[in-house]
Amino acid sequence: MRPIEDNKVVQNYLDSVCKHVRAKQLHPEIREELSGHIAERMEILLLEGLPEQLAAEEAVSQMGAPDTIGQSLHQAHKPLMEWRLFIILGLLAIVGLLSAFNVQNSESLPRYFTHLFEKKAIFTGIGLMGLAGLYFFDYRKLKPYSEAIFFSVLCLMAVTFTTGSAINGSKAFLSIGSMGINTMVLSLLPLLIALAGMKPANQWGRIESMVQLVYRGILPVVLFSLGSSMVYGFIYLCGFLVLTWRTKKSLSQYLVFALFFMTFFTFMLVRSIDQIHHRLQAFFNPMDESSSSYYMIQMVGAIRSAGWSGHGFASQNGTLPHIYSESLFPYLIYCFGWGIGILVVVLAILFLARLWNMTASVKDEYAKSITIAFIIVFGFRLLWPILMSLGIVPIVGLELPFIGNGVVTTFDFAAIGFLLSIYRCKNILPSALCD
Repeated sequence: MRPIEDNKVVQNYLDSVCKHVRAKQLHPEIREELSGHIAERMEILLLEGLPEQLAAEEAVSQMGAPDTIGQSLHQAHKPLMEWRLFIILGLLAIVGLLSAFNVQNSESLPRYFTHLFEKKAIFTGIGLMGLAGLYFFDYRKLKPYSEAIFFSVLCLMAVTFTTGSAINGSKAFLSIGSMGINTMVLSLLPLLIALAGMKPANQWGRIESMVQLVYRGILPVVLFSLGSSMVYGFIYLCGFLVLTWRTKKSLSQYLVFALFFMTFFTFMLVRSIDQIHHRLQAFFNPMDESSSSYYMIQMVGAIRSAGWSGHGFASQNGTLPHIYSESLFPYLIYCFGWGIGILVVVLAILFLARLWNMTASVKDEYAKSITIAFIIVFGFRLLWPILMSLGIVPIVGLELPFIGNGVVTTFDFAAIGFLLSIYRCKNILPSALCD
């Protein structure tokens, strides 16, 4: 019997099925699977004595109507939208705009902050446009360039701490015109996304393991620390260890983990022993008169005094510092009450829960590693500022993503578009690419 695909009847049938499936990358797999079923039926019919052409026609008719099968396959493999995550993101954006408008009308806002709400609206709008654009991007196209992306981000970090602007003692900002962009926080996700596509740890040799230990682990942490961004270095280190552990589970992996943690903490202690001691003393002794203790006392006090109704829109609070950044969450509660705080906490938890659900649902290992990186980065950035405001964890320079002000908001929204593109493609990837 000649090859099944050479049969005109079979070809026409497969073409009719595939024209209903919009995910063209699945067509070869669909054709192969259906051809196998048709070939099996033809063999039985040939054994019963039917000529090859009649056997092909009968086998095709037994498969069912091509339009029905094609539409069924399209429904099973059509692109998906994670609407629940998108709705949560929309609610966070609304809270962020409300916060900016509230702060802008407050007499507590420093004079050099002008048009805060307008800037927040522009950054949010650009971010949502970036989200829409990246939603249709095929994330797999980044994987071949993972090494180049990782190296480029490291170079950007080096440029930042050597030529960047120092804001509040941190050299994490790169000036572009009148704006200061925190390139350290923006480096977190690209570095971890690049790690997800690089050569996995289970393929490293002995010497290569040491080289990668320095290049992928120690070097980025050093650069974060030199840029006065130790908290981002810690988040990156956690992401690196988790992504590496996924591909190499052994006793030696435990030793590597221990070495990384020891290196990270030793480096921080040597460089910033005074700052760390200052912050930890403020955390464990909140009645101390240091600035960090004062900061924590004012945040906790603002939340406690709010009650369920708050003090009203744009209420003045002359003692709560940085209401446009680190204290934005407690100031929001101070004005509108505990209900808005509970809403933000619930939205943050739901957001992370949706990310976790995406991790469990995607089949592609590269995509799964990327979603894990998103959980780590946004988990820290969402939960730490909330816990910090409640006095549960030490004070660090972290703002709430999506709600906070600044150009970083634009990149946060756009990054979620990239994440949504993974979910969109989860049913349209050929199974061979997910093994």
